[in-house]
Amino acid sequence: MKKILMVALLLLTLCAVVAAQDPQQAIRDKTLKFTSSIVAKNLNVLDEVFDKDPGNIYYDINEGPLVGFDRLKRVWTAATTNFTISKFDFNKDMKIWVMGDQALQVGTWTQTQVNKEGASRDIVGRATILWHKKDGQWWVWHYHASITPPRPQRPPR
Repeated sequence: MKKILMVALLLLTLCAVVAAQDPQQAIRDKTLKFTSSIVAKNLNVLDEVFDKDPGNIYYDINEGPLVGFDRLKRVWTAATTNFTISKFDFNKDMKIWVMGDQALQVGTWTQTQVNKEGASRDIVGRATILWHKKDGQWWVWHYHASITPPRPQRPPR
């Protein structure tokens, strides 16, 4: 029994080490934490995902450039105060390229917002996110999100 427990503990440790060494998975996990926390109106997640360098520049779907973390935080506070974001997901087309301590993430996302009057709207967008690894953690230092405009219908040929 003691040997089985030791082997199980060793396997769990090995799995944790392998997971910690996969930067793409770490970034996917942080992205999921970010979107699910925004839906839960937990803006503390911003402190866990975004680098606080005052020179960082972010672009939101409604405005930009947002210079610095404090400005980004004010925009997300307004978004979650003026709307209930009931859905926020990155889609399966999300790609992440890691180059040492830098990473590029691109992909599309969907979001459902409900205003104070109860009107709902679905938004489809795309994002380009630049990450860097600092103190053993991945941090966003540039975020550019935009709404994908609907494509006009093509006339029949």
